[in-house]
Amino acid sequence: MNVQVVCTLDGELVWISDPIAGARHDVFCLDTSGALDGLDPGDWLGDKGYVGRSMITPIKKSVDIELLDWQKTFNTAVNKTRAVVERVIANLKNWRILHTDYSPTTFSVTISAVIGLQFYSLA
Repeated sequence: MNVQVVCTLDGELVWISDPIAGARHDVFCLDTSGALDGLDPGDWLGDKGYVGRSMITPIKKSVDIELLDWQKTFNTAVNKTRAVVERVIANLKNWRILHTDYSPTTFSVTISAVIGLQFYSLA
């Protein structure tokens, strides 16, 4: 299962997608979720899983070529900013109900309950 998470740069949780079943690539899940529908992806930040969607992502290192200093600096800045998103995701994963074994048939209901409780706790 995969869910897409959107937050502000201040770490405020804004939106969580419905769960997407199966081992899917992040770009597929992003497109399916509709998170960027009607928005300029150039204003959004993502990890290397979102390369190809015009989002701000770290520069991938080629096997044969070392990154230039400016590329390393850019990646450091992107990853420092992404750390905020990772903390939001980690906070969401702290819900104890997500630490138990669950059936794939009940995960959608479980994650939906967690999402509802998470936003309720923020209100």
